[in-house]
Formats: sequence, C-alpha cells, structure tokens
Amino acid sequence: MIGFHLKKIFTDFSVDIGFSDPSRGGEREGRGHLTVLFGPSGTGKSLTLNMLSGIITPDDGYIWLNGDELFNREKGINVPMRKRKIGFVFQEYSLFPHFTVAENIVYGINSKADPKKKLGELLELFRLNGKEEKYPRELSGGQKQRVAIARAIASDPKLLLLDEPLSALDERIREKLQQDLLKLKSFLRIPVIYVTHNLQEAFTLADHIIVVNDGSIVESGEKEMIFLNPRKRLTAKFLGVKNIFPCTVAETSENYFICDFDGIKVKTNPDSRFNEGDKAFLCIKPPDIRLIINDKQVDNIFEVTVSHVIPLEKTQRIFLKFPRTRFNLIMDLEKLACEKWKIELGDKVKVSMRKDRIFLAE
Repeated sequence: MIGFHLKKIFTDFSVDIGFSDPSRGGEREGRGHLTVLFGPSGTGKSLTLNMLSGIITPDDGYIWLNGDELFNREKGINVPMRKRKIGFVFQEYSLFPHFTVAENIVYGINSKADPKKKLGELLELFRLNGKEEKYPRELSGGQKQRVAIARAIASDPKLLLLDEPLSALDERIREKLQQDLLKLKSFLRIPVIYVTHNLQEAFTLADHIIVVNDGSIVESGEKEMIFLNPRKRLTAKFLGVKNIFPCTVAETSENYFICDFDGIKVKTNPDSRFNEGDKAFLCIKPPDIRLIINDKQVDNIFEVTVSHVIPLEKTQRIFLKFPRTRFNLIMDLEKLACEKWKIELGDKVKVSMRKDRIFLAE
C-alpha cells in the first residue's frame, strides 16, 4: 500500500500531486493493483515517479509504503534511493550493454533469493527462455524492455514504477507487451504506478486512473468511472470526447435535466452535482450521435447540416452544423452507412443525442 503527497517548485513549473492506494482495505488488497498517471506530455507524470524513487528530492510532502515512511519533509526523513525497495523501468531500456540477458536480470536479484531459481521464473514469465546468453544489442526493442522489467522485479520490490515503457515500440510489439503486463499484474502482489499519455494503453492496463495536467490532479477514480463518465471537462477532452458544449442547466427533475447551449435544449440524465441555473459542460462522444432515418420516437432529435467529412480508418467523421448557432456537432458514422444513405456535404439530416450517453462535466 502506498500513499504520497509531493510538491516540487521550479521557475516556470510546479508539481503538487497526492495519492492514496485505493486498494487499501478493499477487495483488491493483497493483489497487484495498477494505477495509471495519465495526461499530456510535460505535465509532471515522470517527475512524480522520479520523486517517488528518490532520484529527485521533493520540496515538501511525504511518501509512505507499506507503513514505512520513505520521505517526510517535516520530520526530516529521506530514505536513500537504494534502500527504498522500489523497482523502476524507464522509457529507455537502461540495460548494461556488456551483460547478457541472464546477467542483467541476476544483477537485480535479491541476495536472499536463490538466483538460479529466480532467474528461471523470470525467464519463463517474460518469454525470455533461450535468450539468456544474448546481449542487449542482439535483442529487439520488445525483448529489451521485457529484460528491463524482469530486472526491476527481480529484487522483490515493494512498489514498481513504469515510465512509458512501451512508447518506443511499434503497435504490434506494444500489444504483446500489454498482455505481458496484465499477466505480471496478476503475478505481483505490489502496487504498480504506470505513466502514459496513450489512451488505449491506459484503458487496457489500469485499475485506477489519475488524470494529470500542469502538475496537478484533474480527476482520479476507477478506470470504468473515468472513461465512461468523467466529471471534469479537461478529463473528457483528454479522453477524446469531441463534443463538449458550455451549457446552463435550465430545468431539473427527478428523472431528467434540460440543458441549454446556445438556445439548443437537450435532455440529459440528472446529475446531483448541479442545480437549476448552474453552468456546466454538456459532453457526448461522436459514436453516440445517431443518424435518424425514420421518424423514431427518441430524445434529442435535431435537424443539422453536413458541413465537413473526414475519412477515418473504419468510420467517417461528420461535422454537423446547428442552425443559427456557433457550434458544430461531430458524429462518427460507419462508412457503409454513409454510402447507403448517400451522406454528402450540404445535406440536411436528422440526428439524435442519446440521453443515456450524455454526461455533464464541471
């Protein structure tokens, strides 16, 4: 279990980030729990890992791990990096070039463990059997990173830090390593903190997500909550939500809200955070906009004009203009549907915004 609150101030940037292991005392306690620090580059994610590991000393705050204080500014505690029992894997592979695979892994093995037995377990776990005598220069990028992760956990750390370990790899290798990390998560019984700005990676690996921007936490929570119903506008933006409209909660009831953006009335599910007259952001993802062909009785039907079409890999991204407003609505529609219904620039079409897929953000 880990908890920390770390502050670091630079001339033009500062970090103020706190976290308490959500598995503590819960159903996940005693199992590997992976927390993702997610957000754009340059927002303090890697700096946070460097402070946790002891590479960089915070200006203020604390770190505790399994009941032991590793850092406490007020108490004058600052456990040296080598004594923190923290495994760290960097984006760069950081292997000893003159060591073989086996020698790189054995270097990290705890002196109390049986080196031969431990090495065998790690070679098996990371699919490195047959590579023991190879040098880093003879390995692929994915193999190098598997060796780096194996070495990091060989010392039986109490915490594992992973700083964008897959970002330098191509998509095919990255997907394989994600499967390795999922297997590793069930194998380990320690917390893992993982830095990425890759949306798919975060969704695949995370149990808990901390969204970071400009050195502070925007929002944090269980993966499903963050991805399906983010509570902050910045989180929605980082998660790729394209339709984000400033609105006013015009009407509230037990079963629904009516929200107004630029004169457009939209029915949404109720949200206890907001009252009538409050300002909010109305959010909906492009795949949750539906093309209406027949006169179906559904909520939030609007007549809009096709203003722009961008081809994507599997869909067409269609920009729709509301009449007499400054807003565009973005819809993703399957290419076959576009061809079937002959969607072209300038067409007037009817679309619906699904009430159960709309969410309000602060």
